[in-house]
Parts: sequence; C-alpha cells; structure tokens
Amino acid sequence: MRILVLGLGNELYGDDAVGIHVIRRLKKNLKDKKIEARLLENVELEECSLSGLALLEVIVGYDTLVLIDTIKKPRPVTGKIHLMEGKDLRHIPGPSPHYVSIPQAIEIGEKLELQVPSRIKIIAVEAKNIYNLGEGLTEEMTKAIPAIAEQVKNVLREIAGLDP
Repeated sequence: MRILVLGLGNELYGDDAVGIHVIRRLKKNLKDKKIEARLLENVELEECSLSGLALLEVIVGYDTLVLIDTIKKPRPVTGKIHLMEGKDLRHIPGPSPHYVSIPQAIEIGEKLELQVPSRIKIIAVEAKNIYNLGEGLTEEMTKAIPAIAEQVKNVLREIAGLDP
C-alpha cells in the first residue's frame, strides 16, 4: 500500500500554507529520527501549492491520500483540527468554471482508469488569515504545528494498524 501525505497551501497567503509547514516539520522530524521509521514505511511526504485538476498528477499511483489543508469556518479558531474522511469532501464549485475539486479530480482519474487513492483522510485546520497577501504563518498557527504534525502521525498509525 502506497500512502501520500500531501500538505496543501500557498505560502503567499499566510496561514493557508499550514499544510506545507507541517510537511516540513515531519521531514525534519524524520531526519532527526524523532519519527519511528516503521510509521513511514510506504509513505511519501509532499508539499503542494497546486489545486484542481493539477492535483491529479500528484496523487496518481497512491492507494491512500492524507491531506493537510486549511478549512473555512464562520468563526475560525486558528489551529483547530478537524479529522475528516474523503466522503466528507464536497464537490465545491471553484472560483471559475475551470476549477475542479479534489473529489471531482479523483472521479476524473477513475473514469480515465488511473490508479487514484481509494482511501482519503483529511486533516483540516481552521485559520483566520488565509486570504491576506503576506508570507509566514501567524503566531497562533505556528504554535499549532506540533499538534497538527502529531495528528498526521496518529492518522498514519491508524492506517498502518499500529498502536498510538
């Protein structure tokens, strides 16, 4: 089983880059041997600023996809984590008719008979600052990174059938 942990985001939009920063932390922890090797067997850690149909090229060839991304909420609490399944993703229309949601991209991949992930886990992180142009995470989001990274490890333990 091949697993892709994909941190989504745009570093030009503040806290929207949380997925990218979580991947960087996990890679650093791996390098520093702060993550047990068996947890990351068959796991790829990737940062990504793509969206829509372009994501299809990134996710093809994996059995399981773990997404880390921001989520929009009416009164967001920066850094609050929500665990979701692929079925929880909506076919959200994008900013243009050319936009394709993640579920739509997977559906297109299936119709093209590509090997797309059959299992999707989402680690959705609330954020207030995702539309303001400016690099760098807010202090609140920076403080949440260790907990988000730990949640990724918990999801991977669950997928692998390892004890938490």
